[in-house]
Amino acid sequence: MLLLVIVILAFLYASLVEYCLHRFVQHRTYEIDHIKNHHRLFHGVKSYQIKEAKSEDILLDAKGILTNIVLYVIPSAVLFMQSKIYGILFLIVCLIYNVWEECVHFYSHKITNTFLEQNRLFKRLKEHHRVHHYIYNSNYGIGSTIWDIVFRTKKLADRRWEERIISLMKDEK
Repeated sequence: MLLLVIVILAFLYASLVEYCLHRFVQHRTYEIDHIKNHHRLFHGVKSYQIKEAKSEDILLDAKGILTNIVLYVIPSAVLFMQSKIYGILFLIVCLIYNVWEECVHFYSHKITNTFLEQNRLFKRLKEHHRVHHYIYNSNYGIGSTIWDIVFRTKKLADRRWEERIISLMKDEK
């Protein structure tokens, strides 16, 4: 039973780390080159999925991955001092969540027709993230929507926003 509690806590913690880093670090300003380029390329209305998308345009860089790992290791080390099994389990679940989140993000933006794209959970997460690309101050969770629900940053697709983005795109041409 305690193992299940550790798994749930690790999932919640890893998804909270993802949410907070995405909301408060990556979106602290729109002037960050990666965010600016990523949101311009994949704006969420017409060019959300691109067959030729490059992984470096989608996935976290080494600095982002290391930041996640450091934030996972801290509570894992505390648990490890109490029980090696719990500490290792916590870290493994966090790392698995990180891989899941990166897969969801990558396959949300790249057309591949993998089995993942047929999954209902993936389709819901993909739509959740697509909305984030045109309503930047919402839907920060990629691998999970739980913290967007808790912190009330979850938004649903809105045709008015999509029409506004399309008209702005026409104005740029």
